[in-house]
Amino acid sequence: MSHSIFKNVLVILITLILIYFLFGLIEYKEKIISNITHVSKKSSNIVILTGGSNRIKDGLNIINKFEKSSKFNFKILISGTGKGFTKISLEKKLSFDFDLSECCIELDSISTNTYSNAYETLKWVKKNDIREFILITSNYHMPRAFLEFKNRMPDLKIFTYPITPEKHDISMWLSSPQTFSLIFSEYCKFLVASVRMQFQKI
Repeated sequence: MSHSIFKNVLVILITLILIYFLFGLIEYKEKIISNITHVSKKSSNIVILTGGSNRIKDGLNIINKFEKSSKFNFKILISGTGKGFTKISLEKKLSFDFDLSECCIELDSISTNTYSNAYETLKWVKKNDIREFILITSNYHMPRAFLEFKNRMPDLKIFTYPITPEKHDISMWLSSPQTFSLIFSEYCKFLVASVRMQFQKI
């Protein structure tokens, strides 16, 4: 193959890859916008992933939607709290009933990313013999989080509860460099996670 032919083929290949990437990015944005909230009012176990605005606050407010008969009959894992974050600091920050903290909440300070969130949640699930739970995180993070969690726990029923961030209007992503950068970054991480899982199956 001559140098010019090879160059043309390479240009075509790169162009096709870029087109595929751009279409995937747009599809990922649409997936974020169309995220459906799935909540089981009878199954109240909750996993909240930290890292985004209002995730913990809005996540705990979901308890108000549960049936009265299920109040305090569930487990909550707040994953990725970091060192030094305690139940007392959580109570002071959110001003909710401390009995909830005593009976139902566990803090995971080990997780540092979505991959480890899923790993630590798996240990929590096994310890508490949990069959299903509600996964709470920001809407832009939910596709990747759900992918990681289902990969770790394929037999569990995972409901989704995406939180809408205050500073990012996903539908206006092209008019906000910050929001576009956020979605672009999340999509790249989503692709990396997808490729990693495919290689794990080989």
